[in-house]
Amino acid sequence: MIRTIIVDDEELSLLVLKKKLSVFPDVKIVRSYTSHENILRDLKTESIDAIFLDIEMKDINGIELAQEILTSYPSTQIVFVSGHTNYAVNAFELDSIDYLLKPVTAKRLEKTIIRLQNRSKSQQGASVNKNKPSLEIYCFGALQVYFNEEPLRFRTAKTKELFAFLTANMGKYVHRDIIIEKLWPEHDYKNAKTYLHTCLSHLRKTFSGLGISNPISFLNQNYCMLLDSVFFDAEEFNKLAKDILNSKALDFKTIESAIEIYKGPFLEINAYEWVYEYSETYQETLLHILTAAFRETKHKDLNKAVYCLKIYQKVDPYSEFAVLNLIQTYAEMGWRSEALRTYQCYKKLLEEEMSLSPAPQIKDFYSKLLS
Repeated sequence: MIRTIIVDDEELSLLVLKKKLSVFPDVKIVRSYTSHENILRDLKTESIDAIFLDIEMKDINGIELAQEILTSYPSTQIVFVSGHTNYAVNAFELDSIDYLLKPVTAKRLEKTIIRLQNRSKSQQGASVNKNKPSLEIYCFGALQVYFNEEPLRFRTAKTKELFAFLTANMGKYVHRDIIIEKLWPEHDYKNAKTYLHTCLSHLRKTFSGLGISNPISFLNQNYCMLLDSVFFDAEEFNKLAKDILNSKALDFKTIESAIEIYKGPFLEINAYEWVYEYSETYQETLLHILTAAFRETKHKDLNKAVYCLKIYQKVDPYSEFAVLNLIQTYAEMGWRSEALRTYQCYKKLLEEEMSLSPAPQIKDFYSKLLS
């Protein structure tokens, strides 16, 4: 049983989350709060496993409150709930177990509960194979690393960035000078090389403490991250993408799995200067998947076709391909008002963001809808 409390200064948001959590039989909501005043006092007498914590509150920032709680109760799991993504970096630096965006969906909440259940089992020492490390690396959206369900802490921010860079090139040897150029472009070569060796030392010590030996191989001035028993979301995404794009008959469940893994642009929240080329590659792959899925479903299942196009438009809001096909598909389904609304939103976006107007073929189809 996961004993939890909910903190949100908006009564309606608190009640909605409370209702959604009540569906899970393994979750017991001990208390809910619209103010932080009595939380630390109550934690002294209540055994609490997890806290669902809003960030933007009137009387206190949720990040600050989490810091206070973790100082006295470090084993408490924090799940941040927010209407914005701009606090995600701070949240992950506190090793929060999850970061939920409002409105929280039941499907997304289920994943959080599963993670809390796994963490609870790990803390209780239940059936963890000590000889076979379980490492999970998530890079879509923000870098998150877990070892046996526990967040992995990095000694410095630059050590974490080096880990991210080596992970982005998992299994590939990268020359030392390229690493220095990407991570320490503003420093002279001698100092940058010292910083690199220091961060490598930190990484090796971290992994050694986990029982993982030789995770970073060195050959001819090149470094390579080599990890066994690891789940790496980008690697899994690439495997699914390969299966999808090389298959003659598309499996929609496989497509949904790839879409589910892609939480957002690669390391977007970490905002490393070198990450753009990697982010672009993964985004282009996702768009290829969505294009193939749309072409497969547009003559079979229009609802699935719309699903693919809406995700495409979310990833690339300026796409003429996505908006034209979405308008046409809505029209084919008889959803004229939705087709018109889609055009108007797209037109407004182009005007406000780029001072442009829709392409002629999009305008022409819109005119046909009006006539």
